[in-house]
Amino acid sequence: MFDSVTIAGLTLRNRVVLSPFIENQANRDGTVSPQLFNYYVGVAREGAGLVIIESAYVAQQGRSSNNQLGISNERHIEGLYRLVQAIQAEGAAVGLRLSHAGARTSEFLAGEQPVGPSIINFGKDFGVSREFDDGDVEEIAMFFIHAAERAEEVDADLIEINGAQQFLFDQCLSTRYNNRFDAYGGSTEARMRLAVVILKAIRARISPTLPVSYYFSIHDKLEDGFTDQDLKTVTQSLTAGKVNVLHPVTIHVMNKFFETDETLVEWVNRFSKKPIIADGNIKSPQILKEVIALGKSQLYAVDRAIFTRPNWHSFLLKKIAP
Repeated sequence: MFDSVTIAGLTLRNRVVLSPFIENQANRDGTVSPQLFNYYVGVAREGAGLVIIESAYVAQQGRSSNNQLGISNERHIEGLYRLVQAIQAEGAAVGLRLSHAGARTSEFLAGEQPVGPSIINFGKDFGVSREFDDGDVEEIAMFFIHAAERAEEVDADLIEINGAQQFLFDQCLSTRYNNRFDAYGGSTEARMRLAVVILKAIRARISPTLPVSYYFSIHDKLEDGFTDQDLKTVTQSLTAGKVNVLHPVTIHVMNKFFETDETLVEWVNRFSKKPIIADGNIKSPQILKEVIALGKSQLYAVDRAIFTRPNWHSFLLKKIAP
């Protein structure tokens, strides 16, 4: 757990991942704030192997809140570069999570009518989206490409694409929000198409040695009929999109899926041999020990409850040792 490990060509000092617990800590213009800077550098100092920085919007069109971090233009680069350098100086690798809110925003925040897979309204604080067309797909792809290039420019060690949190790619996958029946709707493969198109476009423009992770959730889709075969299609689509690391998240990492005794990590591993980040309420040594014992994941996104303990790494090592 606390030995160095190489995942998708990236060497980490240990297998512990900080996945963002708190988001929207940036300045109003999307630049890195002192609060955000100090928070992530402080966590890195505590000893995590990989620190994933909170969701950064790739374009004004995809901005979800007033204080969301941005990676949409050149003014965001300086602060991100200083942050990445400071985290790396503490011995941790850095991942940058790239996001587009899709329909989960407002005209005020996005500067235009929100765009989504279908006409969606998430409530009174959000706008009514319009359905994206082929021209939008090309534009959104360029937003992500340029954001990924900026991530590489600031020396990030990993790029993570946000396919969860009811943001754009998550909306596309959900039958609740995607009711179209063209190339981007209907079948699970079609509902994954936008993510795959953009993943391939990113992979073609960034260094082949820079790993790409994909963050996704299926828990809220189960009541809409999402099956193990849908999950198989999702993982196959992500493999086709040349993703290097899979980051499935669920309410609790040891929850069982599809009326079996298998966890989400085990199901994802069944369908793909890509490295997996286990994530979902890992807040105690016992839970961590249980997910390690499954032998299906390579990295572990632990809960903030563990990070808040003094000398948490020594505490964990003592508790999970055989």
